[in-house]
Amino acid sequence: MNLVAGGLLLAALAYDWLGNFAHELIGTAMFGLLVAHNTFNSRWYGSAVRKGGRDLRGWLNIATIATLAIAMLILLITSIIISRSLFSALPIASSFAARQLHAQAAYWALVIVAIHVGMRWSMIMTSMRSWLRLGSPNAGRTWVLRIVALSIAAYGVHSWVVVGIGSRLMAEMTMNFWNFEEAVLRFFLRQGAVAGLLICVAHYTTAWLQRLKQLL
Repeated sequence: MNLVAGGLLLAALAYDWLGNFAHELIGTAMFGLLVAHNTFNSRWYGSAVRKGGRDLRGWLNIATIATLAIAMLILLITSIIISRSLFSALPIASSFAARQLHAQAAYWALVIVAIHVGMRWSMIMTSMRSWLRLGSPNAGRTWVLRIVALSIAAYGVHSWVVVGIGSRLMAEMTMNFWNFEEAVLRFFLRQGAVAGLLICVAHYTTAWLQRLKQLL
């Protein structure tokens, strides 16, 4: 479910290619999926409040989910304010500031969702192995996957610069507009590579913290 929501978020970033109506439909579907996801995992919130962060990894997990909730709330509020299709009948005046905040929150959401997925990557891979009936991990397959992950991460570093993710996170004015008439697929590849980079960083950081906890 996390991966599907992340995919919808990536698709929604291609506003100039999709057009407003499709963008709003995808955004609405993403929020519907997030509501279902949080409803399904509602017991976790009560457990997290009672136990708190048992270690640094636990606190990072709580912080990630809290910041993601804030980003999604900003996205939801600003999407209603600037809506030109699904919520246009509401008596709310749009503004440039709301549109700018909406775009900034979208890229922050991309970053935080990728980190959120990366912190659960081991669990996701275990589920995938079970679903594909691959059996227990083996050294050859593990190294192949690591090389693929490293390649994606390297392309993600380059894509971070090309797309100007840093400027978008800071809501800086930029003339870096993507030409969807020439490179639609490349846009999604670059955005996906950025997400892959952050997933790798979060996954290996989580694994390192787990090993450090065992050593201590």
